[in-house]
Amino acid sequence: MRNKDIKYALAFVTLQSRENRPKIQKINKLLNEPQVRDFINKQYQRRIVPVF
Repeated sequence: MRNKDIKYALAFVTLQSRENRPKIQKINKLLNEPQVRDFINKQYQRRIVPVF
């Protein structure tokens, strides 16, 4: 298998006890913006696949 055939998934995780903290909610909202998905797809050319 060649390196270009390997795909990675990027995920944001936190402890369940912290999931409702304002900073965690803000980061989660920002990471789920369509512009972030487009940037990841363009920058990493599907080597990293946004799973949100």
